[in-house]
Amino acid sequence: MDRLTNSFPKEIPQLATQNFVSWHDVDFQGNLSLFSMFNFTQETAWKHAEKLGFGFEKLANQNLAWVLFGMRIKRVGHWPRWQEEFSIQTQPKGISGMFANRDYRMLNHRNELIAIGSSNWIVIELDSRRPQRLDHVFDSLRFVENVENLVSRLKPKPEINQLLNTYQVKASDIDYYGHVNNAKYMSWLTDLYTTEQLAKHPFEEIQVNFMHETRFGDEIEIFASQAENSGKVNYRMQRKADNTIVLLAEIDWR
Repeated sequence: MDRLTNSFPKEIPQLATQNFVSWHDVDFQGNLSLFSMFNFTQETAWKHAEKLGFGFEKLANQNLAWVLFGMRIKRVGHWPRWQEEFSIQTQPKGISGMFANRDYRMLNHRNELIAIGSSNWIVIELDSRRPQRLDHVFDSLRFVENVENLVSRLKPKPEINQLLNTYQVKASDIDYYGHVNNAKYMSWLTDLYTTEQLAKHPFEEIQVNFMHETRFGDEIEIFASQAENSGKVNYRMQRKADNTIVLLAEIDWR
């Protein structure tokens, strides 16, 4: 992960977006919320995929769609605040197994590094919702050989056994594809805690695996390895009706 502190290799295509932190993007302290950061990174990824010719429109014409499976973000500098500008650089790294890998570097208006990140994506067939082999969808998606996947495959550890909340999915959680938007889960996680807890222990690093889709009306149980947001905490979200795990996460709180 620390290799992302260095500039991206110039021979691989990259895109940078310029972003402004609006009032609706901040938390109760005026800092960019985790929910908004996930939205900004996804928007940057979508724009770059579109520019490279394997974006939303191309896949939609084949009844396919990109789905985010894993995301990892690590803070390394001053976190953006209300009315500040920051940029997100992104670069695809190619295929590892079923995943297309994409990295991120986030910089403030002084061009100082504030965060690094990585993600992995799958392509699904929209009717069956089944993952597709990427080499069957794209003629070429290999930008480097032996791609290093920087997002861990998390495990449902037995110590993740404290039920902190049960949440029923609402209409405002649902995105264009008919399932819960990935960034919404970040709100569910931060909503587990009081403002005092979050002010005392802001997040340092987060890893998330999105395991299964969640839809309107589903009841989701949220478990954690401990009740407090202090140090490294593991999370499991599961659908109450059938105990299907929909998300695993690990957050390192300061």
